[in-house]
Amino acid sequence: MSDYTQAIKTQAVAMSGQTVVVNLIGGQSLTGTLAYTTTPRYYGIDFPDVLTVTVSTKAHTVRLDHVSSIGQG
Repeated sequence: MSDYTQAIKTQAVAMSGQTVVVNLIGGQSLTGTLAYTTTPRYYGIDFPDVLTVTVSTKAHTVRLDHVSSIGQG
């Protein structure tokens, strides 16, 4: 896992449940409520490779390697 991806995961954990702007590689963005949950495992904590942004009532699943940044919405 790259340091960049780990930084995005850390930021996603900290901002989960908040209104955010997720900027995607390629210039697009999504503004909505962020959902990102870790799962405790025997060996530690499992960090998923996707996050979910709910815009209005539609949930968008985004791969973390497609995210360029996450900011306050």
